[in-house]
Amino acid sequence: MTTNRGRKDVIRDRMAATGESYNVAARNLKAMKDMGATRDARLVQRWQPADSLDVPCPCGGTCEPGETCDHCHARHRHVKRYPGSVTDVEVWADRYECMGCPSSYTLTIHLAGRPWGVAETVVQGGAAEEIVRARVFPGVVHPLLRAEATAESGSGSDED
Repeated sequence: MTTNRGRKDVIRDRMAATGESYNVAARNLKAMKDMGATRDARLVQRWQPADSLDVPCPCGGTCEPGETCDHCHARHRHVKRYPGSVTDVEVWADRYECMGCPSSYTLTIHLAGRPWGVAETVVQGGAAEEIVRARVFPGVVHPLLRAEATAESGSGSDED
């Protein structure tokens, strides 16, 4: 386990090497640590839906078979996955769309070990109330939260 002094030394070494401020250096070191989880979260979210229900879903096999539509009796297919909570980072939402009409529905699922971000407890307000705040991994698109900006990324967005 790294001591607080050791962690600060590592941050200061990065500051000296890159010219970053202390906070930016600390955040970038944390982002490097989260890179594997970030890559996994992007793979969980970004895939193209199958053209047919005869082939397995490209989401990784974690979805349920689509239900029959009540309106046109066609089948629904899994078309999108996005974060499904603002605080629970292992909750995702799966969107299913009908292949015959504009009908759709969303299921909330829990993917253990496949987070879309990091949940942190922070102190907020004059009463020093502890709340849970989620930080979205870079490259993951959340419908209600923004991904943390990195020094390398500009102001552009790569949403689909």
